[in-house]
Amino acid sequence: MSFNLCALPREQKYQIQLDYEASFWAYQIKRNKKTREQVYNTIHSRPVADQTFLKQQFEQYLALMLS
Repeated sequence: MSFNLCALPREQKYQIQLDYEASFWAYQIKRNKKTREQVYNTIHSRPVADQTFLKQQFEQYLALMLS
């Protein structure tokens, strides 16, 4: 099954990008490239509307990667 991401609405593309960033931050912590504090500083520098989603996804991916 394949999906054409270009065909999605702009808002869905943006949500996918945020999800990708959160998973990458979790990967960086797993590989000891960043600390949790650095990631949360980055999240807090983002727009307030995105912060909750980023925190939630980051914690979900981190739990998956560290289990």
